[in-house]
Amino acid sequence: MKFTLTVAMLLCGAIVQFAESQDTFWMPTHGPGVSSDVRSLAVNSSGVVFAGTWNDGTIWKTLDEGGTWAQCGALPDPNPVLAITCNSRDHLFASVYGKGMYRSTDNGTTWAKKDSGLTALSVRTSFVDKIGAVWVATESGLFRSSDNGDSWSLIKPGYFYNVYLDSSAAIAMDDGVSLYRSTDRGTSWISRSISNLGFDGVHPDGSYIASTVTSQIFRSTDFGATWKDLHTGVSWSGDAWSVTFNPRGDIFYARSGSSSGVLASRDTGKTWNVVNGGLTTTFVLPLLYHPKGYLFVGTAGSGVFRTRYPVDPSVTPVIDAQPVSLDFGKVRVGAADTLSLQIFNRGSRDSLRLGSFTSTNGRFTFAMDTAVVPPYGYRTASVVYAPTAFAADTGTIRISTNDPRTPLFFLPVSGQGYELTHAPGIMNLTLVPHYSNQARIVWNRSINDSAGAADPATQYSIWRRPGGTGEQGQTGRPNGVAPILQAASGLVWDFITTTPAIGLDNYAAVVPVPYTYSSPAPWYVFIVAVQTKSMQVYMSPPDSIQDPAPLTGAAGKANNRNPDELVLNQNYPNPFNPLTTITYGLPRKARVSLVVYNSLGQAITTLVNMEQEPGYHQARFDGSNVASGVYFCRLTAGEFVRISKLLLLR
Repeated sequence: MKFTLTVAMLLCGAIVQFAESQDTFWMPTHGPGVSSDVRSLAVNSSGVVFAGTWNDGTIWKTLDEGGTWAQCGALPDPNPVLAITCNSRDHLFASVYGKGMYRSTDNGTTWAKKDSGLTALSVRTSFVDKIGAVWVATESGLFRSSDNGDSWSLIKPGYFYNVYLDSSAAIAMDDGVSLYRSTDRGTSWISRSISNLGFDGVHPDGSYIASTVTSQIFRSTDFGATWKDLHTGVSWSGDAWSVTFNPRGDIFYARSGSSSGVLASRDTGKTWNVVNGGLTTTFVLPLLYHPKGYLFVGTAGSGVFRTRYPVDPSVTPVIDAQPVSLDFGKVRVGAADTLSLQIFNRGSRDSLRLGSFTSTNGRFTFAMDTAVVPPYGYRTASVVYAPTAFAADTGTIRISTNDPRTPLFFLPVSGQGYELTHAPGIMNLTLVPHYSNQARIVWNRSINDSAGAADPATQYSIWRRPGGTGEQGQTGRPNGVAPILQAASGLVWDFITTTPAIGLDNYAAVVPVPYTYSSPAPWYVFIVAVQTKSMQVYMSPPDSIQDPAPLTGAAGKANNRNPDELVLNQNYPNPFNPLTTITYGLPRKARVSLVVYNSLGQAITTLVNMEQEPGYHQARFDGSNVASGVYFCRLTAGEFVRISKLLLLR
């Protein structure tokens, strides 16, 4: 019985104190691409963020607020992408410098060139107005398309840098000398001299924001007739690349000077602070406010960064977990059932913390290799239920984050005792000849296993654990109920394999029997679990087999049959966490070296360094102290070398 738990933290809302001391104000999204020079950002109605690059003219997108990036379809004739705009239908319009406009109607998968009537291909900025028309400012004029980009009309000739929609549905733009405003969709214009000002944007309250390259920011409340200097409390240099605002009116400036970075004001420009904490470069370019409250910034050569918390304090932090409860259904008394959880931390830069686990009558156990799920990571955990009566039980798992403002989340767990039926039986468990680290397990079908039964079996699974007290030497099949899958140390059941139920009278599988270098050699206990269509699980009585090493008289040697050449078998299990067994065979006596390396070619551990007799041998690799990833095992015996790849997944 398997379930998947997806835990996505929507940390929406943090009252941000804009100060340089916040070293984690910005978080890298590790995208798009490698060392991307990002010049444009946009977001559609579903929250998908798009980024256009200067260095290779590619367009990328992220569906999880910067957690992962995927490259969109290639432009037919790529060049620097200076602007991306989305309309209400989520059609994308990419302004490609020197090439014109491209449109995508499938979320960036394919692009079509749309420049009919667009005589100026040097597009700099664009936007979509309230009735869906697309406007672009170019180096040769202002153009508009009223048919979704299929055709374009020249509205006003000139060299224009920026074009915006102001709060009264007027069009505002500048050419570096004058500011132009039209209230009749470009039929007539009013111009204002702005001298050395650069027109940067329209504030949510309708005021205009402009700046100079000499450390000044200005605000106009009369559509550019007069301007007030807002520069207070901080000095900076460099051109203003972009400005954006959140719904409450906070102002964020991206200035591309070598020592500038991002400036922020929470009081409509009365005071300013530098907010560069976490940025690896201060050469910042486009800014984007995301509907979930995050702020994104593109950089020259370092990709995209995102704020750790939302910059809009009006939204409350919350953990959103699905499903809201875990139900075992009915589990037979004397057995146990396990819910396998894959817990993801996606779309957030804060760690999930798995806290206490409580159950009504102590019949639940919760097992996890670590209690912390790192950002954009996942952990596998299990909840084991062992009923002792025909009664309902309840419990909860507590989930929190390292953001103390986020409320705790409690995940309910429930179970129900049931009767003893459907249990299969193990017929025999024997070692496989020549491979004493493998055994053949044969079991009979469970009751009502046919496809036409009211509750037919759907699959069998095999589980193994070291033998406990009183189980050594027990090769028969004892009477009584199946063992309980306890989570106590030394009694944890390891899942081996799954076989579909197809209505046979008998089933068989080859299973691993690990070596353990101890005297006396331990026994290993196996059970077969059957899962029915209604998701009920029943266990067979246990059967056991002894570690095969004593059968040959030499630990780690399969039998007297030697391989014809040096053999390095694939480790088992693979992937593994954290233990795996490596089997190898020697055709003759040799000096043997068995070393594990990481992907950088660095030696991690030496498993074997000694002279060994011919035959099959085994070694165990414990990856508890190394990170998840790919490793390589190098076997050297005399002048012969073999290499295999190991995969550690936590």
